[in-house]
Amino acid sequence: MSREAICPECGHPLSVSVEEDEKTGEIKIVLFCEGAGEDIFSMEILTGLTNDDLFELRDTGGKIIWRKMGVKVWRKPER
Repeated sequence: MSREAICPECGHPLSVSVEEDEKTGEIKIVLFCEGAGEDIFSMEILTGLTNDDLFELRDTGGKIIWRKMGVKVWRKPER
């Protein structure tokens, strides 16, 4: 069963973009709401990886490589 990521403020599906942090070069995944209301929900998942790291990754045969990550969240309910 597949389900979209949903905005916790308004219930609309979240949009996703993958970006590179200009200062650190870290790859971040940004989830944000484009719903019709004035509420705000946005979060950045800081992956702890750079593009250089991606070139150095080797096939793990499906095994997990654990990395530390961070999350930044912005929320403002609609008034």
